[in-house]
Amino acid sequence: MTAGTSEKEAAGQLLDNLYLDMFHLIEEHTQCRVNLERSNASGAILLARTRFQHGGSNSVSTAQIPTENSAEFNALCRVVDSEDGICVERQAVDKSKGYVEPLHWFSVLPPMSLRHAVSKFKDCIELVAESTNLQRQLGEALDWIAKLRQIALLN
Repeated sequence: MTAGTSEKEAAGQLLDNLYLDMFHLIEEHTQCRVNLERSNASGAILLARTRFQHGGSNSVSTAQIPTENSAEFNALCRVVDSEDGICVERQAVDKSKGYVEPLHWFSVLPPMSLRHAVSKFKDCIELVAESTNLQRQLGEALDWIAKLRQIALLN
């Protein structure tokens, strides 16, 4: 009887720890999503400010974005699913290898508000990767909780 009781206590203790981990992961994930929303909104406002300040012929528009007839280029940022989770790989700007800076499509000396907007959107990519990893960890914790609860019901 004591062996069964100690196993139930150990399972209960493990479940308690898993629930605590789950709550911490939920809190981290929520904070990450809030930071993502703030960064995205801030980038959008900075982009709008750039369009407002530099309206007219210097306006940032889709006409400046490359089309199908433009020269080929490679992405400076790549989201990769590795063993450690989702990570963001960044490449250095190197025109000879096809890595060009998209910010320079708009001008050689882009306005500071546009540079800040680019920085905010780069932060968004990092936050999306972090959020995805937290979501995966939360899913794993929930799977373990379900397994332990199933085992506890069988005993």
